[in-house]
Amino acid sequence: MDINQIKALLQKYSEGTCSVAEKEIIEQWLAESEISTPIDFSDDFITEQLLINKGKIDSRIGADYTVTVRKSTNWLAVAASALLFVSVSLVAYKFYFKKQPTGGLAANSRVEKRIINGWVYIQTSKGVTEHVKLPDGSLITLDASTAIRYPQKFSNHKRPVFLDEGEALFEVAKDKTSPFTVYTNKFATTALGTAFNIRSYAKEHKVSISLIHGKIKVEDLHPKTILNNTNILLPHEQIVLNKLSGKLVKSSFNDEAPVIAWRSGVLTFRNASMDEVVNSIENRFNVTIINNSKHTDWSYTGTFKDEQLADILKIVCLTEEISYTQNNNVVTLN
Repeated sequence: MDINQIKALLQKYSEGTCSVAEKEIIEQWLAESEISTPIDFSDDFITEQLLINKGKIDSRIGADYTVTVRKSTNWLAVAASALLFVSVSLVAYKFYFKKQPTGGLAANSRVEKRIINGWVYIQTSKGVTEHVKLPDGSLITLDASTAIRYPQKFSNHKRPVFLDEGEALFEVAKDKTSPFTVYTNKFATTALGTAFNIRSYAKEHKVSISLIHGKIKVEDLHPKTILNNTNILLPHEQIVLNKLSGKLVKSSFNDEAPVIAWRSGVLTFRNASMDEVVNSIENRFNVTIINNSKHTDWSYTGTFKDEQLADILKIVCLTEEISYTQNNNVVTLN
């Protein structure tokens, strides 16, 4: 691997197009180097960071080392060997030296990406979020247990994205000639350049579409009644569909933080139903929650940022006047 290949790999990472294995290796390296972004690294700087990381790993496995950074006429060989060593060592370090989280975000989380007949399919598992950059430059942040699909190349002045399951934040690149439309099984949400959040989990009894900024049009794909001019959303407005009653409510919100707090790993509930609370906790911590209590009519409000699973369960159960037991990854509400 030469310097151009190294820089190409870093560029792929910055664009969100590298593989899961490549992403893990680069992020481990960046974590070791305390670097926030891999963009526009100079050749000498990359060399220095690679050698420093090599030294850190050597020290962890008991090897003596001296870090010497100097320009070399054989720089490509140095960089290639250093990257190979660091890549292999970081993978080993990940499994043998790094402490595993306890009660935090789920370990062994995965993001699956497939390309079939010109379409990209992405699925996140419980306990993990993912950033996706689309061909037009639009950015999507996927919450846990979320599935989307979109064409490898947009064409015919259309930019379709299908949110088959879950929650996602869409930051749409402006293109007035090509509407950007997100389809769920119920709605088609169209924007020319804006940011909006859609939550549509099969386990939950409602679907919500919240506009952060810009302007969007929401069309009911299976209307039972006319939307009565509620299909245009302005900033800080949202539409919420109750899937059980079929009732569609348009409202406004002052603070956008609760809408997109999940992107930062924060759980925020505002008069949330039982299925919303349970599903959010399951996705956050990669657990299964079984509600054996007779209490299912919840209207829970609360915010959790750095709390562990046990702490969240205790607080929620205390508020809802129920108890819980946990056996490995299965939580039972009683």
